[in-house]
Amino acid sequence: MHYSPGAPILQSKDLVNWEYIGHSVPTLSFNSKYNLQNGQQAYVKGIWASTMRQRPSNGLWYWYGCIEFGTSYVWTASSPSGPWTQRASFGTCFYDCGLLIDDNDMMYIAYGGGNVNVAQLSADGFSIVKTQQVLTTSTANGGTMEGNRLYKRNGLYYIIDDLPATEEWVWKASSIWGPYTPKNLVKSISCNFPNEGSCNPHQGSLVDTPSGQWYHMSFTDAYPGGRYPILAPVTWGSVWRSVLDKTQNEW
Repeated sequence: MHYSPGAPILQSKDLVNWEYIGHSVPTLSFNSKYNLQNGQQAYVKGIWASTMRQRPSNGLWYWYGCIEFGTSYVWTASSPSGPWTQRASFGTCFYDCGLLIDDNDMMYIAYGGGNVNVAQLSADGFSIVKTQQVLTTSTANGGTMEGNRLYKRNGLYYIIDDLPATEEWVWKASSIWGPYTPKNLVKSISCNFPNEGSCNPHQGSLVDTPSGQWYHMSFTDAYPGGRYPILAPVTWGSVWRSVLDKTQNEW
């Protein structure tokens, strides 16, 4: 149940204990390869990092994700447990995307591997109105950025992304279109896993709880054990930072 159908959804009351409740993509009906027809297969070509948010104005949940690096799909539901309905697709890959529903109900998505773009969506969220590149590899010392998440807090916009297996970055701007000011959050965290960068957080998301506390939920590539979930409390300053044990330099 964790792999097919696609985009599994889990819920938690404490960010530690998680319960499976459904899938955003109930059937992998993108093309015949996903049914293994005529000797075809789509290994490692299905749903990669996607995004899901609830829209306060209509109560709907929206899921966006890119398939095979070429086509993005939109699914909606009145409840995260479903049923989910496919609503649209378009020929732009929202690679490692992060959805933001702004204070004025406008919908935006940050996406990209390498350079990072922001797309403004139509009023119904089913088409693209405008796309603009907001970050380039040169702004992150030439590294390839991915794992994009988009937030707004106190009138400022934030994009969180990472340089795979090495660094975590956050970018701040007063406009959704930039210019964005960078800050390196995590350069390197050491641990006992054998591969380089395995302790650094990748592709994380921020969680603001009803009590006003913030957390950074992410994972580490702990080869050969797989990807381990990690959780760190967050404090806000000029940007924000995940709280680390500086003595041991670990989560």
